[in-house]
Amino acid sequence: MSDPFDVPERDLPEHVRQQALRRIMTEIGREPRARRRSGLVPVVIAASVVILMAGATVVTSAILGNKDHKVTNASPTTHAAASTTSTSGGGRETGFGLYNAQRDWGTGAEMERCWQADHKPDTWAPLLRVETDNVVALLYRVGADIVFCQLTPVQVTVKSKPYPAPPTGNVPARILFTTVEGTYAGVTAADVDNLVITPDQPPIGSPSAIGNGVFILPNGYRPTDHVTLRGFSTPDYTVPKADLPQPLTSNRQTIDQHAERTSAAGQRLAGCLSAANPPVADADYFVAGASVVVDDQHWAQLGKVGNSLVWCSSVPGESARFLPLPPTTHAITWVTVDKFGPSEIGPVIVGIAQDADAATVSVQPPGKDARTATVDHGSFIVTGLGEPVGGSNVMVKDSAGKMIEQFPI
Repeated sequence: MSDPFDVPERDLPEHVRQQALRRIMTEIGREPRARRRSGLVPVVIAASVVILMAGATVVTSAILGNKDHKVTNASPTTHAAASTTSTSGGGRETGFGLYNAQRDWGTGAEMERCWQADHKPDTWAPLLRVETDNVVALLYRVGADIVFCQLTPVQVTVKSKPYPAPPTGNVPARILFTTVEGTYAGVTAADVDNLVITPDQPPIGSPSAIGNGVFILPNGYRPTDHVTLRGFSTPDYTVPKADLPQPLTSNRQTIDQHAERTSAAGQRLAGCLSAANPPVADADYFVAGASVVVDDQHWAQLGKVGNSLVWCSSVPGESARFLPLPPTTHAITWVTVDKFGPSEIGPVIVGIAQDADAATVSVQPPGKDARTATVDHGSFIVTGLGEPVGGSNVMVKDSAGKMIEQFPI
């Protein structure tokens, strides 16, 4: 007889885990201080739930160096070099495995981009790597310095500082680096293994990834003068304004000029991206692409840079949204957008034309007429589909009407 509990393990999507973690940690933070000690059991239970939500997995990673592969210690203390095996989701300094966090790890291609924007060290020790949307952030040690590197498809931001001693007292962490893209990074106190960063707006903070005595919150909030740090083992700590580092701007760009913002489409995109919080990385380089305009009050606008796509709309309070596009072997890569945007536009398929000759994209739902969109600056929006989209036939054609590809979805 088969075991009814023998079911395959499945990872929850990253955004679901982060939302669950954020809600649980926020509710814990609202517990009265006088009851914090007597409320230990609920805190432990909630923390266990969060760890389960994060997906406890054992990750084996290699300590990387260069030249003679010498690796310095991963912190300013005299402990041994970081272990080549780390546990994500169990034990201390895990940060609940957020943002695909990896300790003691950094890929060669990513490190080469960091070094090209700064300098290539003789030896280095990776501390923590995280990623979210189109942002990768790393902390590593070079000699007596701690080095921060942020990578986007277009920009590289690198900065080094003397490696400080861990903060003490009621200070859970020290912010050493911030960027205009809303990334926060620094060192944690010795007894802190969970850290939430809360700006003045919005009121709910975001948890950071933690490992090797450092933390990173990638692409979190626009830099602000008011930041509160929350750890389980320390009271909430408001960082003095004088201790907040100046936001870093990029050291290196792969695109020389900003995208145009004078056309109507460019102005729609500029207004949307400038108000986005969290900020959209590489915002100045997104080219205004396909759009759907019902009138001045009801519109949707795409921005594209490389294989990155961002969605903007006229809906009040709806921030710009980075659209992760799944890999594909087809002439287009696409995603269905049906939970945001003006109701007048309805469910749509948006995407990027991978084939340079693609001029139109048509989608024909079962039993309905085909809906066709023009490819504009490499992107497209197919509207009027209704639901469901599954089972539809997709047709990609060139400017002469010749079929490039036809396939079902």
